[in-house]
Amino acid sequence: MDNLIQPQLPEPQPNVEQFRQVLQRGPADRVPLVELAIAEEILAALHGGPLIPLSHQDGQQRFREAIRQRIQLWRALGYDYYRVRAEIPFQMDTLAARDNAASATGERRWVNEHEGLIKSLADFAVYPWPALADIDFSAAEAAQTVLPDGMGLIGFSGGVLEWSSNLLGLEGMMLMLYDNPDLVRAVVDRVGQTIYDAFRVFCDMEQVFALWLGDDMGFKTATLLQPQHLRQYILPWHKRYAELAHQTGRLFLLHSCGHIESVMPDLIEDVSIDAKHSFEDVIVPVEEIKQRWGSRIAVLGGVDMDLLSRGTEDAIRLRTEQILTACAPDGGYACGSGNSITNYIPTANYLAMIQTIHRFNGRL
Repeated sequence: MDNLIQPQLPEPQPNVEQFRQVLQRGPADRVPLVELAIAEEILAALHGGPLIPLSHQDGQQRFREAIRQRIQLWRALGYDYYRVRAEIPFQMDTLAARDNAASATGERRWVNEHEGLIKSLADFAVYPWPALADIDFSAAEAAQTVLPDGMGLIGFSGGVLEWSSNLLGLEGMMLMLYDNPDLVRAVVDRVGQTIYDAFRVFCDMEQVFALWLGDDMGFKTATLLQPQHLRQYILPWHKRYAELAHQTGRLFLLHSCGHIESVMPDLIEDVSIDAKHSFEDVIVPVEEIKQRWGSRIAVLGGVDMDLLSRGTEDAIRLRTEQILTACAPDGGYACGSGNSITNYIPTANYLAMIQTIHRFNGRL
C-alpha cells in the first residue's frame, strides 16, 4: 500500500457490492463513505509527498501508475469505489484569479456567467463540438487494469444544464429561454447527446457499476431555471441517462447543488434517480432530505462544507455523528461531505469526519 499517513484508520475492506446495496436501499452492516471528489492537494498531504502527475507525457505506464496511486489512497481511506470522469473537451469562455487556498498551487478558474461563446444559431453552427473520439476515457481505462479486489468504478460526467449554461452564459441562457428557445433547444440537445454517448462508453466497462451526473440546478432558495424549463429541457436528458444505466444493470446517481425541492418528485418519479448527492445545512439539512425522500432514494453525504472548511475538529465530529445517528438506521445512506473535499478544507478536518464514520461503524 502507498505511504498513506494513517492516524487511526482501519484496515481497508472495500466491498462495492455492499455499497451497491446501500444505493438500492438494501441491508448493509455499515455506512459507506462517499465523495464526489477529493482534491489533489489533500491526497498529496495524506500521501506524505507529491503524487505522480496525471499526465500522458511520461507514457501510459507512468499514467497508469498515477491512477493506481490515487485508487490506493481512496482504498486506504475506506472507500469502496473510485470515480472516473469522462473528459469532454467543451470549449468555453473562462475567467481566472489566484487560488488563495493554503495548499493551492495555481489559478482558480470559473465560467463567464454573463455571456457564452454561443450567442446565435450561426455560432452554434461553427462551434467545435466534440465528437465521441475526442472524449478522454484514459483514466477509466487505466483504472480498470489496476483496480483492487472489492472496489468498483463510478463513471462521472458534468451535466446538461451546467455545460449548456456555460456555452450560452447563464444570464444569456435565461434570456434565450424566452427570446431564442430554438437556440437553447439546439445547444441542450447537442450537449445532452454528447453526455449520453460518454455514458454509453462507461456502460461497456464491466467494473463501472454506476453512472454519476453532476448537474447543479439550484442556488440557495430555488432552482436556477424555472421548474417548467428544467422539465422541458433538462430532465428529459436525465431520464435517458437513468434509463441507460438501468437497462445495463447500473445505478444512476445525481449530484446537484442548491435548492431543488420543487423538482424532487420529477427526479424520483419520472427520471428515476437511485440516489441524490449534495446538501447544505443553510438550504436543507441532509436529515430533512433523508426523512422526506429516504424511503424512495438513497441519500449521499451531507456534512456541511462551511463546517468542514472553517469548523473545529470537535464540531465536525459532533455534526457527523448527529447526521449518522439520524440517517443511518433505515439504511440507504452513505456519509461524506455535502459536496466534495476541496483544497481549502484542512486535512485534519477531513480526517475528523471519516474517522467518525469509521468509529460509528465499529471499525475504530
